[in-house]
Amino acid sequence: MSKDISMKRVEPTSADKALRDDIMALIQRHLTPDTSDRVLAIAAQVVGQCIAMQDQRTMTHQMVWKIVGENIEAGNRDVIETLNYTKGSA
Repeated sequence: MSKDISMKRVEPTSADKALRDDIMALIQRHLTPDTSDRVLAIAAQVVGQCIAMQDQRTMTHQMVWKIVGENIEAGNRDVIETLNYTKGSA
């Protein structure tokens, strides 16, 4: 196993962005005001399933959580930036 945790945040390609947009559209289709916590829980389960599919010969526990953590932060920043440029509804 590699000692270096070289993979961090992924800069999405256009194909990655299309996948992300499709996933977000699917979430929006199923999201209702009283289900946001359940959607988050299901999304976390999907992440867990993706983690389980990693090759343990090449991907360490530390590598997995570094990738997950940094990309969660990146997703949060992307949404916050988008919200900063929208007008309020009040």
